[in-house]
Amino acid sequence: MNKYILLILLLLASCSTQSQVVIEKIDNKEFVEFLIFGEQHDLNKLQPDIEKKLWVKLYKLPNTEINECFPGSHGVCNYKYYIATSQLDDSPIIMAYALGSLGEIIAINWELTQGVDEAIINIKSNRYSKEALSYNKNLKNVVTNYKIIITPATLIIKDDS
Repeated sequence: MNKYILLILLLLASCSTQSQVVIEKIDNKEFVEFLIFGEQHDLNKLQPDIEKKLWVKLYKLPNTEINECFPGSHGVCNYKYYIATSQLDDSPIIMAYALGSLGEIIAINWELTQGVDEAIINIKSNRYSKEALSYNKNLKNVVTNYKIIITPATLIIKDDS
C-alpha cells in the first residue's frame, strides 16, 4: 500500500513541475486593439423568430486612424467592423472577414433565406459615429444600407442604398 502512495506522490510531483504558465507577448497591434477596445455582438440573438443557419458575430473596433471629426479633442469618428462566421455543425468551417470602415452601424436585420448554411443580413450605417455627429455640427452625415450575404466559404457585401 505504501508503494502505491509513494508512486502516486511521485507521479503528482512530476506532473506539477511540468505545468508552468507560458507567457508570450502579443505584438500584433490590431489583435491587441481588438482585445482592449473591441465590442462583440452575437447577431444570432437578433430576431429570434428567424431560423439562423450560420453562427455570425460582428466585432466593432474604433477607427483610430481618422480623427478629423473632433478638432482639438479626441473621439471616435467611425468604426472598423469584422464578421466571424461558423457553420452550426460538429466540424464547422470557420471564417472571419474585415468589412473595413463603415462609419457606425445603426440597424441590423436578418433576412429569411432558403439556402443551406447561408445568412443574409441587412445593415444600416451612418458615415460618422453618433458622438462625432453631436460634437461637430459641420459633419454631413450619409446613411448607407448594405446587404451582406454569407456562406461558409464566402462573404459578399453590396451597397443596397
